[in-house]
Amino acid sequence: MDNPSENNKNRQNENLLERFRQSNNDEGVEYAINKGMKLGNSFTELIGVPLLLLCTFMGQMLTVYALLTLYSAHCIGEFLAKYRYFKQKRYLIGMIIFGVLLGCLFAALFVREMGFLQGWWS
Repeated sequence: MDNPSENNKNRQNENLLERFRQSNNDEGVEYAINKGMKLGNSFTELIGVPLLLLCTFMGQMLTVYALLTLYSAHCIGEFLAKYRYFKQKRYLIGMIIFGVLLGCLFAALFVREMGFLQGWWS
């Protein structure tokens, strides 16, 4: 005679397996994508830091502002993704800080490029 609780567990396991088979999630593909994004972020930072230093020493501040603006936008996206998943305040605070930094850097780029406040800014 079968145990009713064992039948119920088997039925739940079968339902769970069926739902998993119907979903189009392939853990191998997700792992490769995540690994690729981490590697891409590492290479970006590995190349970005020397590029920032080179531009700073060469006096190309407009390029420095542009690179920092792009990096700030990247960090906002990363913090947003983490905040949506983990719902932790530190990610929200990081997103706000990099948002303010992005706004300031973008404003600095705009002011320098458009020539506003030329005597005061440069």
